[in-house]
Amino acid sequence: METRANYIMVGFFVLLLAFGLLGFVLWLAKFQFEQVYARYDIVFESTVTGLREGSPVRYNGVGVGEVISVDLDPDRPTAIRVTIEVQKRTPVRADSLATLELEGLTGGRYVQLTGGSPTAPPLQPLSEDRLAEIPAGHSSFEQVLEGAPEMLENVNLVLLRAQALMSDRNLKNIEQLIGNLTEVTAAIAENRGNVEKLIADAAATMENLREATGSLETMAGSLQTNVQTLTARADSTLSSFQSVAGSIDREVTATSKDARGLIASLEKTSGHLSGATSQLEAMLAENREPIRDFTNTGLYELSTLLTEARELIVVLNRITTEVQRDPARFIFGDQQQGYEAQ
Repeated sequence: METRANYIMVGFFVLLLAFGLLGFVLWLAKFQFEQVYARYDIVFESTVTGLREGSPVRYNGVGVGEVISVDLDPDRPTAIRVTIEVQKRTPVRADSLATLELEGLTGGRYVQLTGGSPTAPPLQPLSEDRLAEIPAGHSSFEQVLEGAPEMLENVNLVLLRAQALMSDRNLKNIEQLIGNLTEVTAAIAENRGNVEKLIADAAATMENLREATGSLETMAGSLQTNVQTLTARADSTLSSFQSVAGSIDREVTATSKDARGLIASLEKTSGHLSGATSQLEAMLAENREPIRDFTNTGLYELSTLLTEARELIVVLNRITTEVQRDPARFIFGDQQQGYEAQ
């Protein structure tokens, strides 16, 4: 009786578990059927090693689907056509890009979708019998591989320069430099007392310079005050000199008025003498024959008269020059007075 009861209990629990499992499967199937998916094609021109069916598809790092198929592109033999299935709500735009990224260190690959501008329209298929095609972009790993040759060339150049820098000659120079530094360090250690004294003397010198700078500032202030005083005195002296110069100018002007009359008279007298000389020459021309007879007796007296007339003209010219040069001195004489000895 007890054995039969145990079988009934076991059968009941098995049926209950089966119904529960069936309910879970139906619920999961219902959840899957409620999900709406969209499929897209991606054509990669580079290798897709590590990518396989079931590989994840992510949108900015968030899982949104998986890879459905990986196959050769019938239109382009060198290209690989990858079909992906993502959730319908995934914002795949006309300017979205698909790249292949590495998943950890295991070598697995996944498809990374990057979003586009919000204003771009949703990606649409080119024809009804084909899926919409997402443009393939370059992944960060591919960019590194593309830049690897240039990077290796730069590394090689750096190594060559380092090799040239570490030549035997440069190594020898470096050894000599290290040896010299060692000797200098040892010399400084041996003369530590002198170095400390030198530092102390330098500090004292700086203090003296600081004091001298203060003295120079004081001296500069005094010098500025003295310069201002001298400038004021010079201005006063210049004003006095200008007053004296004005007085002298007025006296010279008054004297010049008196001298102009004398100069005019002398010029008039000189003109009369020139006219008399001309008349004398005309008279001599008219009386050439009588004069020729007279030359034997009165030539000496006439020569004397002409010589004295020339001397008189020279003296008059000299007087005229003196008057024009310094009229006041010519009229009033030298008014400078000396000091009487006591």
